[in-house]
Formats: sequence, structure tokens, C-alpha cells
Amino acid sequence: MKFPALSHPLTGVLVPVSALRSAHSVGTGEFADLPLLADFCAATGMSVIQVLPVNDTGAESSPYSALSAFALHPLYIRLQDLPEISGLESAVADLRTRTEGSPRLDYPGVRAAKLDILRDAFAPRREQIASLPELQSWIADNPWIKPYAVFCRQKQRNQDRSWKQWESLRDIDLPTIEREWKKGLKDGSTLFYAWVQFRLEEQLRAAARELDTRGIALKGDLPILMNEDSADAWAHRDIFDPAVRAGAPPDMFSELGQNWDFPVYNWQRLGEQDYDWWKRRLVQADKFYHAFRIDHVLGFFRIWAVPAVHFSGILGHFAPAHHLSVARLNDAGFDDGRIRWLAEPHIPGDWIRGAFGPAADAITAGFFRRIGNEDLFLFAPEVTGERAIASSDRSEEEKETLLGWYRDRALLQLDDDTYAVAWRNRECTRFASLSETERAAFTTLAKSATVASESIWAEQGRRLLAFMNETTGMLACAEDLGVIPDCVPETLEALGILGLRVPRWGRPGIPDNQPVTEYPALTVCAPSVHDTSTLRQWWEDELTPEKRAEVLTSLAIPEKLGPTYSEETAWRMIAAMLKTTSRICMFQIQDLFATDPRFRLPVAADERVNTPGTWNRINWTYRVPHPLEELVARTDTVSRLNALVAKRSKRSPA
Repeated sequence: MKFPALSHPLTGVLVPVSALRSAHSVGTGEFADLPLLADFCAATGMSVIQVLPVNDTGAESSPYSALSAFALHPLYIRLQDLPEISGLESAVADLRTRTEGSPRLDYPGVRAAKLDILRDAFAPRREQIASLPELQSWIADNPWIKPYAVFCRQKQRNQDRSWKQWESLRDIDLPTIEREWKKGLKDGSTLFYAWVQFRLEEQLRAAARELDTRGIALKGDLPILMNEDSADAWAHRDIFDPAVRAGAPPDMFSELGQNWDFPVYNWQRLGEQDYDWWKRRLVQADKFYHAFRIDHVLGFFRIWAVPAVHFSGILGHFAPAHHLSVARLNDAGFDDGRIRWLAEPHIPGDWIRGAFGPAADAITAGFFRRIGNEDLFLFAPEVTGERAIASSDRSEEEKETLLGWYRDRALLQLDDDTYAVAWRNRECTRFASLSETERAAFTTLAKSATVASESIWAEQGRRLLAFMNETTGMLACAEDLGVIPDCVPETLEALGILGLRVPRWGRPGIPDNQPVTEYPALTVCAPSVHDTSTLRQWWEDELTPEKRAEVLTSLAIPEKLGPTYSEETAWRMIAAMLKTTSRICMFQIQDLFATDPRFRLPVAADERVNTPGTWNRINWTYRVPHPLEELVARTDTVSRLNALVAKRSKRSPA
């Protein structure tokens, strides 16, 4: 869908579909609730609704852990709007009664209950559904449905276990998928999933059309990475590299980096296919959205690739990148022995005896091999990575010591002739033993590799983002956060892709609390996002008095505001954020609710959507506390917000 022209500054609201609540939704927000949210946007002058990913995630509650790049989540279906629901109205009403008072989303419970009702609606009408010409036409137009339906049927039969643990159909090809699809048509086991997706798409397209008629743009979210336990990774293994996982290097928040355990794309293979899988994914999104967010856009330039044998991110490397050949290392004065010294941990015998005492002999036999007759040891070949150490039967304390030694590297061997520079190369104990000349030579090599990599990253980023930007009429917006190479903002600007600015976070060369009135025009300003605290929690729980004063200065708020994030403080913050020079300003809906005693929760922390790196029952369960019908009726809030948004809309674009 074509995004409206960026002829004036726009304002919008960000919300997970699951967080919506209406007089008709059952247990969770639904696609059919989006027009109600559009009523609120129209009344306040806002013109964009941004949602988190809405793909099917199976048993996983995180919207960023999809079972499919194409399939929609059954959680968001409006049961009572289905033509096939006759006779099950009381079951739907009972489910609504049981869940309407719940302050948070019961993801597993609501998902299971909705799927049960869907199966009860499908079973007696299977032959009638199979004969629907519009369904047959839809199946023909959506070839992704066959592998998805076969995958879901098999996953159900295996109690939701990963496909790698299935007893059959682990290894798959297109003829086998076609055979299994046809078998499932006969007994209804694959047709069921096709029917559900057909009806889901109907409902989301209807909601998107409603928004379009009201002048409200719908912005979707396309995560770059796919869950390995997904129909796509199962059926299209040629476009993924199973040897590595995506993650992030160490930083101030994560000493060992991050391993997201998502497979990395085989971009060479995708390129040979003219990026067909990605283009089809974009065309699918174009059915619903006017704009889309490219999650982790940096990954299109380079990805932090972690060998699958590790569970942390510290032993990863950038891919693609310019790495060091043996010949180049030799030319810099590092012979094969010196390369091995830097690439393989060398553990003195007294370290082993001192750390493990009476257990030293057993641990030496299980994990190490002696170098000649020296009292010096290397890790044994069977110790292939962190996972091998972690899965051993040694104590946790012993394993932590072994892991620390295993990670002690300045070089990472990628193949027989190629090495990457380890992220913490200068902290390697053996780096310290190098001569001053060797340390200087190594540092020069590392810097030259990074400089040479810039052109590789720039070329890949331009190539990949160009086809993404040209495949549909959707407006592309990038999540360009973190430590980014210079080529990233340059490429985004050249392609007209909007970047992201989160006021509480600085950027390389730009301090925290940069005035929002100095943001580039081709950006989206988001005062908070799903992975951060809300403005209210940030203000009350995370800022010191000194930091609050800095924030007020950067936002040109002259008054001294207290530590409590009152409704009036919320209004002042919103008004200040709306002065941003970013072309689009997107507020989490909870940041708007902070102005209204009816919709703000008693505890600010309860309004947070997700805390990255944590696993708990709170993440992804936030729900709007009252029906959206009430929100539109909050005339004081609506009129005051409308005045602020109108003032922003009248400004000339930067």
C-alpha cells in the first residue's frame, strides 16, 4: 500500500495488537480492533498506527520469534465474525466472559482456547470449506501456505517440539511437502491451517482498508531474523547458514555479547535467487501496510555471526567482513606458531592444578591435551565450543573457569587460511606477552581489517536495502540503533529510508539528550519503544535528579519538574517531544495514557511491554486497561492531544 506523501510532520501511536481491548475482542486485541484505534487517532489528529509483528509465533509469546515470515497469528482472529462460527456463539461468549476482566494477556490460555474453537468450527464444515472457490483461489496465490500448513500439522503431532526433534519429516523437499499437503487435504489436517490463514488475512485486510478510508496509515514490523524452529528455516534450508547464529558483540550491557540463536541468512544463495523469498515477504506485507519497520537494519550490512557451537556472543565475528589470511599475518611478522599462540588458548599446568586441585587430573584428561613434553595444554579437539563445556558433568564453578579460559583468544580461526580478530583481542592473556613491536603490528592489522570491511558493509547494505525499498510502495523505516558504521546513515539517506531516534539514547559522536529539534528530517522520533521503559518509568525509576535536569534542558522545558511523573508532567513531555524535527513522531500508547487517570496503571513498571534478555510471565502481556470505545470518549484528553498534534502538523517539513 502506498504511504501518504510526507508533506508535513506526522504523529502516530505504537501498540502491540495483543494489547488492544474492545467491547468485542476475546481475550486479546484483534485485527478488528484496529479501526477503533483509528477512531482515536482521527479524533486526536494522529495519522499513523504502528504495530509489532503479527506473524504466527506458535507457543512462543514474543512477536519476534515467528513460526513463519508469512502466516498471521490466530490469536488476532475475531471468532464471532467468521461465517463458519454458527452454533459456537456460546463458546465464544464464554471465553470472552472468562477473559474480559483479565488485566494482562494469558497468551497460552487464550491461544489454546481460540484454536479449539476454530477446530470446532472447521470440523463439521470441512467439505463445505474445501469447496469454497475463494479459498482455493487464495491457496493458489499464496504458495507459502503449503509448507506452513504441513509444518504446523507436524508440529502439533509432535507436541510443539522443534522440527529437529521430530521422528519423521525432519528432512524435507518440495515434492514431499506437496505429498503431505495433499494427504492433509483429505483428512483436513492441512486445510484447517489454510482456512484459518485465509480468514485472518480477510480480517486484517478489512481493517487496513478501514484505516485507509480514514486517512490513517498502518505501519508494520518486519524482523530481519527468523526463528530456526520455523516453517521457513525447515522448508528453505538453502537460504540459511546453519553453522552460525545471529547475535551482538559484547557491550556495556552484556559482557559476553548476545547469541539470539536465530540462523543467519545465506545472502549469496538468496542473491542467486534474486532475493525471491524476501521479495515475496515484502509483497505479503504490502497487502496490509502503508509503511514497515526494518528491525535491526544493521544486520543487512553486517551480522554478528556466532558459531553454533557457542551459546554466548563473545566468540562471534562480523559477516561479511575483511578477515586476515595466514599470508597476511605471516607478512606482518606472525609465523604459524605465533598465530596458533593467539588463536588457541594455551593453559599452563599450574593453572589447572591451582584451579581444580584433586580434580585436576580428571579435568585434564577430559578437556585438554598436552603440548609435547611441556607443562602446557591446549583444549582437546572434542571440546568444540562453549556448549560442549556447558553440557559436561563438571560443577558450575568448574565449567565457568573452563569457559573463561576457552574464550581467551586474540584471533578466531574461521577456516584453514582465514582468521577474524576477536572482539576483546587486547584482553587475551597471551596478547600481553607479545613484544611491543608485535602488539603494534597486530593493532595495525586489526584496524586495517575494520577499515577494509566498511566498503564491504556499504556495498551489501546498498544492494539489499535497494531491493527492499523498490519492491513495494510501502515507506521503509529502519531501526538503526547501536554502534553503527558510517556507511549505515549514508545508505539510508541515499535510499530515502527513515532512521530511528530514541531521545534517551545518544549515537556515535552525538551525546545523550541531543535536542529533538536537531534530529534529521528523514527519521522517526520514538520517545520510548517496546524494548524500553515508558517515559513515565524512565523518569521515575531510571533518571537521577541531575539527569532529569539535563532532559528538561534538552527538551527546552523551562520549569523544574519533580520526580513524580504526574499527568501534567506527561503533557509537558509530550508537547516537547512533538517539537521534534523528525518527519514522524511515534508514541507508545502508554506514554499517551500517562496523561489520563483512567488509562494509566497504578504502577509504571506494569506498563512496560518487554525487558530484553529476560524470560518471565510479564513480557508481551500488557493490555490496554479499558475498552477502546472508552478512550475515544475521553474528550478532555482527546481535545488537548488534538491541539498539540494540530500545532505540529501545521509546521513546514524540515
